[in-house]
Amino acid sequence: MSFLEAYTLELELLSPVHVGTGEAYPAYAYVPDFERKQVHLLDPSALLLALTPERQKAFLRKVAEGPKGAQDILRHLYREGQIPQEAIRRTLPASQAFLSTIQEATEEATLEYRPLPYSPLGPYLPGSSVKGALRTAWLYWKLVQGGKVLELQGKTWRFRPKGTQDGQTFISLSPKARVGLQENQAFEGEVLGYGRNLYRDPFRAVRLTDSEPAEGFLNRIGIFHPRGKMDGTLLLAETFRIGSRFRFLFRYQGGLAANKGVAGAVPPGELVQALREYYGYVAEWEEKYAEEYRLEKALKVYEQLREKTQDPQTFPIRIGFGSGRLALRLALILPQDHPEAQDPTTRKTAGARKPKDGYPLGWAVGRLVPRKG
Repeated sequence: MSFLEAYTLELELLSPVHVGTGEAYPAYAYVPDFERKQVHLLDPSALLLALTPERQKAFLRKVAEGPKGAQDILRHLYREGQIPQEAIRRTLPASQAFLSTIQEATEEATLEYRPLPYSPLGPYLPGSSVKGALRTAWLYWKLVQGGKVLELQGKTWRFRPKGTQDGQTFISLSPKARVGLQENQAFEGEVLGYGRNLYRDPFRAVRLTDSEPAEGFLNRIGIFHPRGKMDGTLLLAETFRIGSRFRFLFRYQGGLAANKGVAGAVPPGELVQALREYYGYVAEWEEKYAEEYRLEKALKVYEQLREKTQDPQTFPIRIGFGSGRLALRLALILPQDHPEAQDPTTRKTAGARKPKDGYPLGWAVGRLVPRKG
C-alpha cells in the first residue's frame, strides 16, 4: 500500500447547492435589474459618497424604514442612473423566483440574502463541506459492516452482539433518550475507534482542498409541506447552478493508519463503496417521498442520479444547506420507535415560487480519479 495516494475528486451538481457562511447581504446592499435578470451587489459606503447630500439623506431615511424602503430607493436611483459603476462590487444572475420575491415583498418582508463562500477569485465549494459528507457515509459503512449494535447506556455508547430481534437496527437507544452534541461526538468516536482522542480520528488521513471558483446564482429556497403549511416560509440565497462541475485535490495518507497514527484506515476504494451504499439509500428514501407527493423536479433528479451512477466508479453524494437530516445523520438506521427515525414531513426546495415545483438541494454525482506522477 502506498503511504500517500493522490486523486482528483470530481463533482457534477444535479440540483442547486448552497453552503452557508453565517453572513447575509441586507436589502440596502444590492439592487436588481429585472430586465436582465441579474442583481448588482453594492458597496453602500461608495454609493453614499457618490450621492449629493440631499440624496444621501433620502437614501438613509428610506433604509431606516426597513428592507422594503431600502429596495424602493435603490431601484429609483438605479433607474435614474444615479448608481455609479464604482459602487457596484459584482453582478450575479438571478432566478425568476428570486426576482419575483423582491418585486412582491411587503414592508415586513425580509429581503436579505445569504452568499456562498468567496475567495478573491469568486465563490467556491469548501472542501470541509464535502469532507463532512464523506465522513457521514463512512460512519454508516463502518457501523453496518461491523455487524454489531451500538447501544446508548446512560451517556456511554457500547457495542453488543446483534441478535435476531434487532433486524436491520444497528443503533439501540430508548425513545426518550436525548442525543445532544456530547452524545454525537461520543458516537463517532466509538464507531471510528478513536474514542475521545481526536488526534486518532481516521479522517485526519484524508485531505481535501477547496474547489476552484465557479459562478453563483441567486435563488429562492422554500419549504414544501404536504398541506402547504410552510409555503410562505422562504430564504433568499446564492447557490451553485445545476450542472456546475467542481474539482478537488484529494489526498489519502495511508501511512498514518499503517503506523497506527490514526485509529483505522479509510481506503479510497472502500470509501467510494460507502458513498454508493449510504447516499443511494438516502436517495431511495427521498424518492419514495417525492413519488407520494408528486414532486416532479425531485423525481427527475433521482432519475438522473440512478443513470449517472450506473458506473461502479461513480457515487451519489449530498452536500450543503438543505441536505436534510437523512443525509447529515444516521436517522434512517435508528430504531423505528425513536422520534428521530420518523420520516421528516418537510423538504427544502429551490428555484420556484411554489415549493412543490422546486428542486431538492445538495445532490451531486462524484468520481475519484487517480492522479499521475
